[in-house]
Amino acid sequence: MGKLTRLSTEDRENLAAYLDGELDENSTRRIESVLTSSEVARNEVDVLAQTYDMLDLLPRPRAAGDFTEKTLATAKLTEYRKPLTQHQWFRSARKGAIFAGWGLALLTAGVVGYSLAFRWIPRQDDFLLQQLPLIQKLDVYVETGNIEFVKELSAQKQLLKELQGSPVNDPK
Repeated sequence: MGKLTRLSTEDRENLAAYLDGELDENSTRRIESVLTSSEVARNEVDVLAQTYDMLDLLPRPRAAGDFTEKTLATAKLTEYRKPLTQHQWFRSARKGAIFAGWGLALLTAGVVGYSLAFRWIPRQDDFLLQQLPLIQKLDVYVETGNIEFVKELSAQKQLLKELQGSPVNDPK
């Protein structure tokens, strides 16, 4: 007695297609060569063929009258497109746009607030810049020692003009 050859897993999976005549030529030749050389393989094919014969003896169920309508309705539902608002990516994009809008609004409010505060709220440096002429001549005013003298001097416009043009009084 010869060596027993068994069907490979791939060939065993193709047995149903072989019995139905659905295999290509190469696969059909391969299974037939194994069947001619192996009694175990022939036995497996016989068992499978008997199983198919027994299935043919079972009563065939009848489909309900509305089966066709339900199947067609289901097929039409698969063709139905959801509105954009029901897609997950749209909802995520919408949330992202809302967060981006709020972020932009907060950033804009911050920039406007900073700009207004920078321009309208006086700083100590601004006050010093306004008083720069006084600060430059502070040494001269301190030497006078009396504010009354400065007031009398400021009343005499001609004398002030002469003093301002004179390089002797310039503290620089």
